[in-house]
Formats: sequence, structure tokens, C-alpha cells
Amino acid sequence: MSSVSRSPVSAVQFNRVEQLKSDLVRFATEGPLKDEYELQRKLFFEAAQPEDEHDSESVLDWFLFDWYDEDGDSVIVRYLDCEPDLAEAEREILIDWQDSINSVFEVGTAGKGSVQLRDLESGDVYTVRTRSQESPFKRGQFIIARLLPLGNNLIFSGLQFLMPDKESALAWLEMRRAFDDFDTPEAIEKARREQVAAFCDLFGCDELTVASGKLSSTLQRFERYLLTERRDPDTGLTPAERYKKELGQELSMPDLPALPAPFASAGEITILCDDFDGIVLLPDYTRFRRVFETEEPDRHVPDWKELVWSYVKDPDIPTVAFERVAEQAPQRVEKVLRSLIGDKDFSIEHLYAVLLHYKQPVDGLEDLKDDQDLWDLFNGNSSPAKAAPAPSKKKSNKARTKKARPSKASVKSKAKPAAKKTSPAARASTSKREPAVKLARKSSAKSKAAKKSTRKHTSKVR
Repeated sequence: MSSVSRSPVSAVQFNRVEQLKSDLVRFATEGPLKDEYELQRKLFFEAAQPEDEHDSESVLDWFLFDWYDEDGDSVIVRYLDCEPDLAEAEREILIDWQDSINSVFEVGTAGKGSVQLRDLESGDVYTVRTRSQESPFKRGQFIIARLLPLGNNLIFSGLQFLMPDKESALAWLEMRRAFDDFDTPEAIEKARREQVAAFCDLFGCDELTVASGKLSSTLQRFERYLLTERRDPDTGLTPAERYKKELGQELSMPDLPALPAPFASAGEITILCDDFDGIVLLPDYTRFRRVFETEEPDRHVPDWKELVWSYVKDPDIPTVAFERVAEQAPQRVEKVLRSLIGDKDFSIEHLYAVLLHYKQPVDGLEDLKDDQDLWDLFNGNSSPAKAAPAPSKKKSNKARTKKARPSKASVKSKAKPAAKKTSPAARASTSKREPAVKLARKSSAKSKAAKKSTRKHTSKVR
């Protein structure tokens, strides 16, 4: 495919683009995503010390265009959600930037204010507009670059890395393909299964309760076992050995972060290793479960209402916490929640609707009954005489299109999350906690590889 543009980009357009990108950078580094950006920078630089300020720019460029949150939203999507008054022209530019092209290119002809590039991976040829009339590149050179759409044109984003020869360029491309193999849905699903199997091998089950003071050492022990001790029966390699063999790097294991206040203050913490949510940490889960194991919770767990409410409302506690107890005692879950929410007609089939109502509230569905009716509507349980009110447009409702967590059959709920429907059921995946242990640590792996590769083989060009 040839992407040749004949319309030059004016200085005014370049200035507007630079201002727009500056605003995006401020949003990512100083706004709501500041903590996440700092975390990714930390992971990036754990591989080696930065050589110069350009390494930080490389991390930033990756974060702006390649990072995604757990809902699958990029920095650009998050920025657009927070800037409803942004001019339509700017919104269109940013939306187009989500289709940026990051690859290694062979430099072809260079004219005034443009340079022709051939993508070594796809073979596509692109004409890239430049602000400078003189191209900084020569025909036959190889560069790593990101191309941003701008109307019918393409422009450079950030730095371009000049490779010394074609062999180095192809080596970089092969390394990127290897990283992509770690990031496929099949690889991620396999990693989850391996994580659960490893947890059960080490601790004897997929659920372990420890004193809060021993949580960090327990997770570190599991991380070492999973990544450096447990061997694949087919290859005989540990994940760390496979990582080094295929990617030529040591698998980095960052220090675990400090525990949030609710965990630090808890007497005990239960670690669940779930095949969907990964590693889940639940404070005082033993006491929480006891509420559903006794006919007299007031006697055995005096503060049970406060405890259960915290599990209902806290968005960082995933639905799996309730699924586990509902599998064992669905009638007790019904009875407890009827008392808690003051609804004598509550049934287990509305468990997810109740959790989603409190964990992921949506403007326009302030009444719990509305969420339950909408749940029924989308899951075919009934045909409400009165349609539930439409959510307010004041807040983004992207949570309703999120892929659902597969429901457990043993919950005995007729209203199972419908993964292919756009509904409140799609909010059923409420865990916002990243697994403490990941096989490939995909969020930092690609950036670390690119960083090491460009340090070793490239020079930097603005």
C-alpha cells in the first residue's frame, strides 16, 4: 500500500499539532495519569540507568501512544473524556493519532519538506511531511520512528532513531515480534493458567490467608517460584530463562509497592489466585466469609454490616470475593444482602447488578431498582413494564461496554454476564487491581527492549 500525500503541511498546522501534543503530555505527566506514568517510567529504567534526557522522551512517547489502562483505553481516550469542550478539529486529530505507525523504516527519496519511508515489516511506503525543508536523513538509511496521521498527511512524533545498518534494523524488528508473542490473547490466557497452577503447586490451593505483615514476603516468594524456579514440562525452562533466551534480556522483577491503608491496617489478608482476576488481595476476608457461614452474624462478626458494605462498595475489591461465598452458600448470600440493602425481595440473580450499582455507579441510575431492571432487560429475565431511565450524558458510560467476567455457574444465577451484550452485565468485571505477579510484565517489557536496542545500535535524530 502506498500512502503518498501531495499537500504540504503549513507552519500553522505544525504549530497547532505541537501545542496539542504539549497539552496531551501535560495531561499524562501532570494530570490524572501522573502516578501511572511515573510507575511506567520506574519500570522502564529498572533495566538500566538512562544515558541522557532522550531516554525519558522515548518512555513518554510510548506512554502517550502505546499504553492502555485495564479498560482498554489509551491516554488519548482518557484525555478526550476529560476535555469535552475541545474543538472538533483537535478531537479529530487526536482520534486519528490512535492509529499511529511505530516501526522500522528504510529511507527512500527525500524532497523539500518531506521524506519517503518504506516499512520493513509491511512493505508499505509512506511520505512523511517535515517542518524542515532539508531532510535529516539520507537515502538507504534505516530509522525507528513513530508516524502520526494529520489529515491526509503523516508527520513524525518525538524522536527518530538512526540504525547503523540493515542487519541492526532487522534485529530490532525481530525482537519486537518476539515481544508481541508474549502479548497475544493466547499467551496471556496461558500465563493466567500457569499462574494459578503455580500458586496451587506452591501453597496447595488457590486461596491463602496470611498476616498482613507477611504479605509482601509471601508474594515475593511466589514471584520467585513462578518466574525463576517452576519449569515448563515441555521446554524444561523457567519463564525467566525462556524470556532471556527469546528476547536476550534478564526478566526484571520490580519491588512490590507498599500496601494501601486498608491492607496495612487489616489483621489478615487473603490472597486469591484467580484465573480471570489474577492475584487478588482481600483484607479480613476470613471474617467476611464467616458472615455467610453462620445464622447469627451479629454474634460472630459484630461489625458485619460495615465489613460487607466495604466489600460491596469498594471498586478495588472484585466480584470474585462474592462469587466464592455465593458458590458455597447462595441462600445465605441472599439473606445477608436482603438485610443489608433493605430489600426483602432480593434474589441471587441480582448479585452482579447490586455490586455494579455500588462499585461502578452511573448517572441516571441512582435507584438500585433501575440497575436491577436494566440488568433483567439485557439478560432476558423479564420484560419490565417501565423501561429503566437512560444514563445521564454527564459521565462517560464506557464501563457498560466493558467485556464481562464469565459468571460462575455455581452461583445459580439466571442472569449471567453476557460478554457480547452492551449492558450493565458488561460492568461485571469490577477488579481494578493489577495482578501482583505477571509472567511477562507486558507494560514495561516492550519499552525496555526498545530502550536497550536503541542504546546499543542507534543514534538519535530530532
